[in-house]
Amino acid sequence: MANEKTPGGLAGAPKNFLLPYILLLLSRMPAHGYDLMQQLTSLGFLTLDQGNFYRTMRQLEKDNYVNSEWDTTSSGPAKRLYSLTDIGEQYLQQYADEMQRYQGMLSQFFNMYSAMFDLYMLPVRKEGTHVEKHNQTNRSDQDEPERES
Repeated sequence: MANEKTPGGLAGAPKNFLLPYILLLLSRMPAHGYDLMQQLTSLGFLTLDQGNFYRTMRQLEKDNYVNSEWDTTSSGPAKRLYSLTDIGEQYLQQYADEMQRYQGMLSQFFNMYSAMFDLYMLPVRKEGTHVEKHNQTNRSDQDEPERES
């Protein structure tokens, strides 16, 4: 993770949204792993594997993006409480900046993509347009009886 960075920012296109979402959730408040998994599931991470999730959390801690401590305040076994570090906050900001840049690129792509189809589509005639009124005028001329000369 930390060693994936390139001088220009993040490594390649954003492929893994899990990491920034974890950091974003932790930027709001510290949380237990189980609570993070539930929040991530509600955000659309439907195939989140528990083993991979906790391996990811350990890697984030090793990279100093998150910190954890044992929470013994609740009844039952102690649970790890994860919080965002300053380095994690900086990474999240950098990721958000990159995503904003990608958003602009995606908008440009879809504008160009849509324009390509506009070139091949026949113009749609809507009621009330000049074309429609012109056709009505021509039809009314045809409906009039012919005059004898």
